[in-house]
Amino acid sequence: MEKIAQVVFIEDGIAHIKIARASACGDNCASCGSQCTDSGHILKVKNDDFFPGQLLSIITKDTNILLYSMVAYGIPLLVMVFSSIMAYNFIEWGNKEIVSSAIGVLSLVVSFYILRIVDKKFFKQNDIIESINPYRGE
Repeated sequence: MEKIAQVVFIEDGIAHIKIARASACGDNCASCGSQCTDSGHILKVKNDDFFPGQLLSIITKDTNILLYSMVAYGIPLLVMVFSSIMAYNFIEWGNKEIVSSAIGVLSLVVSFYILRIVDKKFFKQNDIIESINPYRGE
């Protein structure tokens, strides 16, 4: 996948690159009624002769993006469903449906915090980015 980005500023040999996030309205935010306030994502990379304001073409590895999406969305969903089913089958007190639903939601919250820790330790930004090149207007 290819995205167009812009160098915002350079500090201590690190280029801060702003990448616009994909939104539901596409590129025409003026016609959308959702009034998005998300200005994009800042990517920090080692400065390879970039200058502020320069447009860049960032190519990412699609397979790694799909794998990370599966980890970010699939694992919490599976944990929630599995914990809800296990709670429903083993709880013998109270209203089983409500208690198992509450345990499922609680396990979803816990899996979110576990994924934050795993993300910081194992997933690196350079696993996704294949190349960063000056944008040529193609």
